[in-house]
Amino acid sequence: MQRTTFRALVGVLGAAILVAAPSAGAAGNPMKLAGALNPWQDGQFSNVAADAARKVAYLGSFDDQGVAVIDTTNAAAPVLRKVLSTHITSEADTSDSADLDLVGRYLAVSHQPWSTAGAFSGISIYDLSVDRYKPTLVRRVALPGGIHTVQIDPEVESGRPYAYANAFEFGTTELFVVNILTGAVVGTYQSPEPQGCVPSDTNCLQFNSPHEGWIQRHPRSGRVLDYVSYWDSGLRIVDVTNPAAPVEVGSFDYPGGSDNCCAHYAAPTPSGNTVYLEDEIGVGATGGVHILDASACNGLSTCTPTEVGVWHINGHKVQAGAINGRGRGAFHGVIQRFYTWDAHNLDVKGENTLLVANYSMGIRLVDTTDKTRPVETAFYLPNANKSDACNQACFFQGRETWGAYFGTDGRIYASDFWLGFFIVNPS
Repeated sequence: MQRTTFRALVGVLGAAILVAAPSAGAAGNPMKLAGALNPWQDGQFSNVAADAARKVAYLGSFDDQGVAVIDTTNAAAPVLRKVLSTHITSEADTSDSADLDLVGRYLAVSHQPWSTAGAFSGISIYDLSVDRYKPTLVRRVALPGGIHTVQIDPEVESGRPYAYANAFEFGTTELFVVNILTGAVVGTYQSPEPQGCVPSDTNCLQFNSPHEGWIQRHPRSGRVLDYVSYWDSGLRIVDVTNPAAPVEVGSFDYPGGSDNCCAHYAAPTPSGNTVYLEDEIGVGATGGVHILDASACNGLSTCTPTEVGVWHINGHKVQAGAINGRGRGAFHGVIQRFYTWDAHNLDVKGENTLLVANYSMGIRLVDTTDKTRPVETAFYLPNANKSDACNQACFFQGRETWGAYFGTDGRIYASDFWLGFFIVNPS
């Protein structure tokens, strides 16, 4: 989520609740709710990281209310077991926990300053090996600029003790590679594309910043690649095999300008042959998912993925707050809605199954067997008793699904900005 735009809206009050019909392709195939939990009232929740085998989930917050530790032993009735505080530097100086990642025994949490300039910016690393419901703080690593997202190396317990922290705003636009055992920054990467726009483009809002990464070892080359969604720089594929010297080995460039922006999340398939690249536009137009052929991108030579297909929620090409299908609309309008139809975080299963968290349109399951013509096959629209979830906080839409991920138990674990935590049984 683009903090600068969204937080400017938080002071605006309204009461619009969005009720949207599913798209036609999945109209007869809804998923079923297993269980849900809103950890606390008036929350603004963020991403979720769940471990189905250990019956635990961690839910971040986009405000300063901490990380919810959730017991999922009974999927029908998840229980809040603990809250990890984000009042890190002092009780008055608070940070958010906009992103989490969980690999093996380690949980990583990203932090951006929320209340004052004195609040903590960086990542927190927890060890879950003693008690997953009471994680042990290993260390906090201070990093500049506000860390919006963090990813843990999939081989963190087998020789690669690294976290990849993305500084998305606040003047710093770098990817930091951190050794979580020592706290040292061992390497950095920044897109070679410059910030800013050409003077003739009066509508351009060029913003080159790393939003999210997905790290995996390429099955053919053995290179460890970080697929970084770099906002207006599009997709950057970075070889981090040597974490001290990250090297860009591929890119899918965006041409710049107000209608070509906002690479928000990238998810490669296990083979690395396909990369799904999602846009979060927020105002004006709405973002979907680019389906990229990355079969030539194994890290051994420079490559350029090519777009072979696009998935977008059925209809809804512009945000509700747009004017004539373009622009920022009535930015401070009480009843206008933003981030309404955008896709958000992604997950993949195998080569042909894509899971999309799609804000007001909830959770969307997409079959990509034919990459040129992806087909939506199932959906779920999170809902909750609004009086239990929020008061004046839910001022635009009553649903904004942030993340949805496949669990090893066959279920889907999801988070919603306003409504909290959900466990869903796929159709």
